[in-house]
Amino acid sequence: MFNFVHHVRFLVHDRDAMVEYIQNTFGMKPDRLEVYEQRGMKNAIYKVGPTSFEITEPLDPDSAMGKFLDQQGPGVYHLAWGIDNLQQVAQDLAANGANLRGEGGISQSADGYSTINIDRESSLGLAFQLAEG
Repeated sequence: MFNFVHHVRFLVHDRDAMVEYIQNTFGMKPDRLEVYEQRGMKNAIYKVGPTSFEITEPLDPDSAMGKFLDQQGPGVYHLAWGIDNLQQVAQDLAANGANLRGEGGISQSADGYSTINIDRESSLGLAFQLAEG
């Protein structure tokens, strides 16, 4: 089912400080910097082969990401797998008892691609995200 790692989201307290650290340490500049006010986050997006990694600073400490960062500290928030047949996979997961977020189990990412997000409660505490592609 999983084709490749689509992206990894890391939560940090300060996106800009992490961008500076990555540039100074690894010589990498982000492919783009984004502020998604409506989603309450600042992102730095890096592309490594077919995979992206996102450095995300939650803007609202009371959001799900803000609470996760406060409780867990900086680190991996989720890993998204690239899959085919997103609609069918969402239907199959729901039929197998997975609790999915979004309309019909599908949500739109801030960047416009479709995702399936399985609630942590139905996946033994791990965040599974599946992305089209």
